[in-house]
Amino acid sequence: MTAPLISIALPVRNGADYLAAALDSVLAQTFSDFNLHVSDNASDDGTADILADYAARDPRIKVSRSVEPLSQVANMNRAVALAGTQWVRMLCHDDLLRPDCMAQTLAAVKSFDGTRVALIGNDERHLFANGYCTPTADAKPLQWFSGGEVLKRRFSGAGEAVVLPSITTATFRKSVFEEMDGFDDRWVHFDIFLWFRFLTEWDYGWVSSQLSINRIHSRQVAVDARSELRSVLDYQAFIPHFIDKFGDKLDLTKAERARGKLLPLGVAATTIAVELQASRLKRVMRGLRVLPVQWLPLLVPLVARAVLKERRRLKTLRAHVPAKLIYP
Repeated sequence: MTAPLISIALPVRNGADYLAAALDSVLAQTFSDFNLHVSDNASDDGTADILADYAARDPRIKVSRSVEPLSQVANMNRAVALAGTQWVRMLCHDDLLRPDCMAQTLAAVKSFDGTRVALIGNDERHLFANGYCTPTADAKPLQWFSGGEVLKRRFSGAGEAVVLPSITTATFRKSVFEEMDGFDDRWVHFDIFLWFRFLTEWDYGWVSSQLSINRIHSRQVAVDARSELRSVLDYQAFIPHFIDKFGDKLDLTKAERARGKLLPLGVAATTIAVELQASRLKRVMRGLRVLPVQWLPLLVPLVARAVLKERRRLKTLRAHVPAKLIYP
């Protein structure tokens, strides 16, 4: 019997509210030749009991519990380390997989066999606290991008940037993850910044099918990152250093380097636009205070553009979901 080519890594701490639904979505997969490796980060709610129940039902569910609480990132890395397959798909305890997710993910992995693709992302739907889930969209053929070109496009600002995966929409080669030393605890955007490093050496595959569902709620890490302005601060610290280190390797022009180092300004504009939509003016003022003074004249048109883009994106959604649930 051959070992599975792919497995799922699920890190969790005190996830009793949503964990059972995530596990049900795993067990409902149409493709079954995979294991689910769960790293329980010393949970002290009902998480351990839920995991024990599901592991007793299905031998593919492998549970390992840390004795002492770890950081979120350390537990992410621990979950990946537990997986013994060439490819690892991530899943957050509060998200869901579509029944054909693993089948389509494996098909993508096999399509890229023998190539330099080491990271695969997929599209997703969003599930809000009032039960509304964004509608499905038509899928397009599998896409293959040069890693360097993905980064150049993002730094140059020429055309729409290629969407990089979140945790639940990411599948990657475990060997490359280990070569890159995994997720870095210094960053709240530890996932995106690791994908940047992946793409300096490897290529990227994109599955446009909405294979996963991202649950939007107030306990998400992204909510804390936005409220504490960690997104802006992370990009301010990470991007200039990254460009200085890998700019020659990526063959970035002077203009691309200059524009790339302004990415934190774009992140700030988007953050401020979101907070304006949510009528949280105190957070807007805090956001303005963390930016370099010389950036402020550039910020006004970027925020205006971000607000218009956000309004277009939410035009249909606002009919189904109140603003306080869109922006928890």
